[in-house]
This record gives sequence, C-alpha cells and structure tokens, in this order.
Amino acid sequence: MNADYGQILKALGWIDNVMDYFRPYKPETKGMTINYRNRNAEIELLLYIPDNLKRKIRKMEIPAYQNFVISGMRDESFNRIGELWWFEDGKWKLNPSNLPPSEMYLLTLEGKLSEDALTKIVFVEPAANKDRTKEIDRYWLASMIRNVEILEKIWDALNVDDVTASVKIGIERCLSETIPKDLNERLRATQRWVRAGRGKDREEIWRAWREMRGTTKESKISVDEIVDIIYKLTNSEVFSRFLTLDSPYTVGEIRREETFKGTFPERMYVEASTYLTLKQPTATGYLSFKKKDYTETVKKEFEELL
Repeated sequence: MNADYGQILKALGWIDNVMDYFRPYKPETKGMTINYRNRNAEIELLLYIPDNLKRKIRKMEIPAYQNFVISGMRDESFNRIGELWWFEDGKWKLNPSNLPPSEMYLLTLEGKLSEDALTKIVFVEPAANKDRTKEIDRYWLASMIRNVEILEKIWDALNVDDVTASVKIGIERCLSETIPKDLNERLRATQRWVRAGRGKDREEIWRAWREMRGTTKESKISVDEIVDIIYKLTNSEVFSRFLTLDSPYTVGEIRREETFKGTFPERMYVEASTYLTLKQPTATGYLSFKKKDYTETVKKEFEELL
C-alpha cells in the first residue's frame, strides 16, 4: 500500500503541473478536499506575490491542465478577488498589477482526480458479510487514507467526503421462504404465462394459461397485490428501518437490484458513506441487516392479504 512521495505527486497529474507554474510565488498547499464519489477535488494554495514581483511579471498564465478551474482568490483581508482572473486560449490569466495591496493570497483551484490518483490516496475495502446469525447479517466496512505521513508533507489539511462502500444484502430467502404457498404458486404461474406469451410454443402457452387459471380459482389475491407488497418491502424508506450502521458511517442510497432469483428480487443495494481526514484517516464499522425482523414483517404483510 505504500507509495513514495514522488509516486503520489505523479498520480495527482494536473495538481503537480499547476504547482510548477506557481513556483515563483512560493506556493504552499494549505488544504485539499476530495469528493470520493465523483472524484472532484478542491485545492487551496497560499501564494506569495510581493510588490516587486507584481512589477516584474506582467501576466500570469497557467495552462488549464485536465480542465481545472480557478474558482476563487482572496487577499490577506479575505476579500474576494477571484474575478481578476480570466480564461483565454486554454489558460487562466492574471495581471498581477491589478491585485489589491497584499503580499499573501489564497487561491482556490477545482479539478478532477484520475481514478489512479484517488486510489493512491484512499483505500476502501470491499464490504463483506463477516457475521451471520438467525437474527442479523453484519457486513464489515473499512476505509482509510493511505500514506498519511507522506500526505502531511504535501497538505496541511486533507478532507475526503462521500467515501462510499457498496453493500449487497441478500433478501430472496426472506421473501421466498415466507410468502404463503398459494400466493407463491399464483405468482410463479403468472410469470410462466408471461414468459410463454413471449415465445412461439403454442403448447407451452396453453399449459401456462391453464396453470394460471387454476391458481386464479384457488386464490382471490391478484398478482398485482402480491407485486405491490414486494415493491413496498423493497422500497428504500421501508428497507432502511431494518438497517443500522456504526459511526462514522451513515446510510446513503438504497435500491432494489433488478436481478431476480426465480420469482423474487435477489438483493438490495445499500451505500454506506463516511468521511476521512488526516486527523481521522480511518473509518471502520458494521452495517447490520435485521434479517429476522424483516422476515417477520414480510410474513405479516402477506398474511394480511389472506
């Protein structure tokens, strides 16, 4: 997992190139914020531009590597002066003589990290089911900033937001082993009929139709009612009630995966999110799925149909 200082700087791409252009102004990297999900990065540079440099340099020109943008600039009094920069011919330009009286300026840059650069900085362990009982399935989560000592030499502060781990929670058995037998047969027969209708085997279409007619006579419950309950039980708002997460993780997106094992949805997709800093470079914890409670809720919902 260790990468040396040079490898990290090389992986950062446009950041290192921009830094080279600012060398005459003794740039200090004060802080960096990364959004792990979309790889957007915001960097703050402290620049030293005394009056003698302002008179000497008629124009600052910084090529926009990988389409980075200069999103803001402040003087020593924290006055906003970012509008003094303009973009032209693929470069960010500034006339130093237009700068207000000050020697130190805080410049904010925004750009996008490559996947390689992000993986050099952050490691997210794939979520795994580490503990399974009759009541609960628990999934282990672990994230970390790599090479903290090296990164502290580059930035005074580093924040990584939206560090996400994807968890796939199996729910097929919770449904298939709980739904009353006659409702299950009704649903399977209807699915067979739909599949047969897409084909050209007339005998199969006839057999599937007869089976569906038979289950229809035995049950007053419509297929739509069964499907509505399944969709309700896999709704993100409902499903979230059966999840708990250890701090510093929080629940993000929840959705039903559109893959079916036989008749029922196979899994739910859950995102666990956290944040990392140089002072808090690791995050670990469990995501717990209250499997028994969920199964009992499934059973209750279908029993109320009968």
